Amino acid sequence: MQFTLHLSSLLILFGVATGLTLSLLLWMAPWGNRNANQCLALLLLVSIIISAAQIPIAEESGQLWEYHLIFSLQLLQGPMLYFYTRALTRPQFHWRRSDIRHLLPAPAMALLWYLQLPLSDGGLLNLPCFSGAGCDLIYRARFVHRITAMASLFGYATAALCLLRPHLRRIKESYSAIEEVNLHWLTTLVYFYLAATAVAVAIEVYGMTVAERALTPGQLQAMAPLLLSLLLGWFGLQQRRIHLADSEAGSAPEVAAAEGKSEKKYQTSSLTEARAGAIWAALQRVMAEDRPHLEPGLKIADLADTMQLPAHHLSETINGFARQSFYEFINQHRVEEAARLLGDDAMDHLSVTDIGLQAGFNSNSTFFNHFKKRLQQTPRQFRHARAAGDSV
Repeated sequence: MQFTLHLSSLLILFGVATGLTLSLLLWMAPWGNRNANQCLALLLLVSIIISAAQIPIAEESGQLWEYHLIFSLQLLQGPMLYFYTRALTRPQFHWRRSDIRHLLPAPAMALLWYLQLPLSDGGLLNLPCFSGAGCDLIYRARFVHRITAMASLFGYATAALCLLRPHLRRIKESYSAIEEVNLHWLTTLVYFYLAATAVAVAIEVYGMTVAERALTPGQLQAMAPLLLSLLLGWFGLQQRRIHLADSEAGSAPEVAAAEGKSEKKYQTSSLTEARAGAIWAALQRVMAEDRPHLEPGLKIADLADTMQLPAHHLSETINGFARQSFYEFINQHRVEEAARLLGDDAMDHLSVTDIGLQAGFNSNSTFFNHFKKRLQQTPRQFRHARAAGDSV
């Protein structure tokens, strides 16, 4: 077999080499979420193998029928993307024996392809040859395999989105700064997979009904490792381990001297209304005297430790009395502190960015967004309005 190594093949090889390096690094990385890193390494490795398998097809004119068994690995991409998302959004994630069922369609589809060989024009699974469309035998015979791979990726990507949406709500109960743990980059990646699947479906429909395809889904996927290597490797290696408040934490020390057993429970079986009220009053004192919101990156676990409370009791109290998440509650106090500083003549020498940092924000964009959301004007507009009022 002679390879001429067209430009497309060189690009694939570059993506494969880059992807292999990052896949190995992710698998061996001792930091962060090991389960998530290993799921990501496997996702990248599967994409690399599928991509590399496109080179002999692009360079060899012969019919490599048995060789197409490799493409059954496409049915592993969706599960690996889903497991990676689950490992990041569920800190207690671990592999279970029942998870094997998600991997079974790949060998099942490989077996189906093996049973189709040798290919013939009268194969039961062959796509009919439509007028004006390409009637290549291997293209027609692999129709079921391609559609199954697309459906799998679409289904698992959708399932991953279903994990990411409630994740944002959960981290707002534990973090006051979510920029590094909100997984927006992963949401973008999942939407990229969905968009790529939609493009592949469009290519299929075009090839069946209009004309022979200039681009195939396989060629589209062959370029994936290069993009995955840059995106997954960069963000995946930097992704911090996400620590969420334990909703099943043990009992806290008593805030009140005694609580009647007949009192109505407050949201959980271990928190009564009277206890929640005492926690709320204690929280107001802590916020006014200790001002913990000025600490950038404050987590609910840190504040709960200071108050000697279970984090889930503190979270439920804030939800019940403030009608806010911990994230919203703390950042409201930061906005109030920033407004106070912006209105202080002694702070005029500080820039708006410095004011945000002093108020506890560790991101300028987050500071501006929260400030404008709560006061309907930017920090600069607020400062200019205050200065204009003083001069009148």
